[in-house]
Amino acid sequence: MANEGLDVAKPDQTLPQTVPNPGDDTPTPSLTIAPVPGPSWLRLAYCFEFLIAMLTIFTLWSEIGGQGHLDLMPWYTKLACGLAMASCTIGFTAGLVEGARPWNSRSARWFSGLLAVAIVMGVITYYYHLHEAVDQPDSDDTTATSVRVTGPRTAFTRTSDGTNR
Repeated sequence: MANEGLDVAKPDQTLPQTVPNPGDDTPTPSLTIAPVPGPSWLRLAYCFEFLIAMLTIFTLWSEIGGQGHLDLMPWYTKLACGLAMASCTIGFTAGLVEGARPWNSRSARWFSGLLAVAIVMGVITYYYHLHEAVDQPDSDDTTATSVRVTGPRTAFTRTSDGTNR
């Protein structure tokens, strides 16, 4: 066979690389090549999860905190909070998937990050709730008058002052 002297690595196996030692005829192993952690499709799944997380975060934030309060916030505050929450979500998922056990120290740290960002988002929303503009009551000059017509009258009676009745 043509490949008899060559070592071929399996995806989960590392092969020692040998470097000839000067003055010695026996090669000694000096380097090992580590395998790539995780399958490549997992990176794509994390990208899709990030996009879905961004959509979900902003939808839930507007439903829970109120769209009016979100409209008062500057865009960079909303973007920073959304990116931080989505990043913590991806880190939490990676900690669950890539660890030996689902609940480990890595997933616990990312979960505490999720809770911290959620508290910050709640505090920011509450701040804008307290500082929103108060509606001014209408003054007498700007009030509208409504007129209601009850129906057509068939007979009119003229009074002595010249008005119809």
